[in-house]
Amino acid sequence: MKITKIDLLYSAPVEDGWRPSFCRIYTDNGLYGDGEVALSYGAVRHAAFAEMRDLAPMLIGMNPLEHEVIWEKLYRQSFFGLNAGPVIFGAISAFDMALWDIKGKYYNAPLHELLGGKQRRQVRAYASQLQMGWGVGRHHAGNPEDYAANT
Repeated sequence: MKITKIDLLYSAPVEDGWRPSFCRIYTDNGLYGDGEVALSYGAVRHAAFAEMRDLAPMLIGMNPLEHEVIWEKLYRQSFFGLNAGPVIFGAISAFDMALWDIKGKYYNAPLHELLGGKQRRQVRAYASQLQMGWGVGRHHAGNPEDYAANT
């Protein structure tokens, strides 16, 4: 199996300038996987999308099941890879998500099985963007009372 194409989507800006970037990796056997860069705010959102655009051609022709080979190539053979930082790692992580999506579909197995098995019966929820509120319209939280109102 080989990677044949990568589509990148730089979404239209929404409230407060939030603008996520997505990728879809296609293979020659019809499978595809989706990923997202978790850098969607401020000026870094432009850099994250640009980094994905720069890295995407490096994946064409590679086997999408070889995560470590692909990760090492993106890290070691890209201009900014060895300098590291959140932008390059954000772009690599978007592709890695899409590759795991493909792998789960290929083996017809949930990701927790591919990563070694379920470790717990329950997981506590974590609201990483609670300071932004939920639903339509964001209500920035600046103190404990604001956070409580956003739950």
